Amino acid sequence: MANVYLIGIAGGSCSGKTRLLHHLMRELGEERCSVILQDNYYFSQPEAQRDNLKFNFDHPDSIDFELLANDLAGLKRGDPIRSPHYDFARHERIEGMGHDVLPRPIVLLDGILLLTSEPVRECLDLGVYIHCQSEERLTRRVRRDVAERGRSRENVIAQFRQQVEPMHRAFVAPSAHHADIRFTESEVNDGSALGQLVDHAHRQIGVSSE
Repeated sequence: MANVYLIGIAGGSCSGKTRLLHHLMRELGEERCSVILQDNYYFSQPEAQRDNLKFNFDHPDSIDFELLANDLAGLKRGDPIRSPHYDFARHERIEGMGHDVLPRPIVLLDGILLLTSEPVRECLDLGVYIHCQSEERLTRRVRRDVAERGRSRENVIAQFRQQVEPMHRAFVAPSAHHADIRFTESEVNDGSALGQLVDHAHRQIGVSSE
């Protein structure tokens, strides 16, 4: 087995997972870190271009967890992998546009449903969950999806109310009990979560935090 330490960061949609991941990568050093995103493992649903409310992208069945777990296991063995690339405008994986991921000392994984999958959990060395209030997550999601994914505000709010939040209550929030560490939104915002994770990661890879 390679000396790869895999940290999975889970929590509700727009709870601050990706922001924490990027801060971790900056603090730990990009030369020591690789990143793999759950969002690239959605099954293709091109029909959702016409009506994305027909498909529930927040249900665990929307994610190819078998492929994700296989890729994580490959990284743990020390093998480079090529993760898929998912186009959210077309709602499909784009062939030939994968992401090369190297088995560096720290591999950071980000996704709302990570802790719902037992095969994925078995690959993780540390599972992290971020708690964030529903209305704050909705505000952030509207801002993101309108700016980055070409969605209307009304469509984003409808999807959040009809799919995102019900799936959060059914699957995402209950998965928090699988986490090794749980942080509140305020702990992410004030930097204390980042400090704890940086110290932890440094201990795992034998780097002094001084």
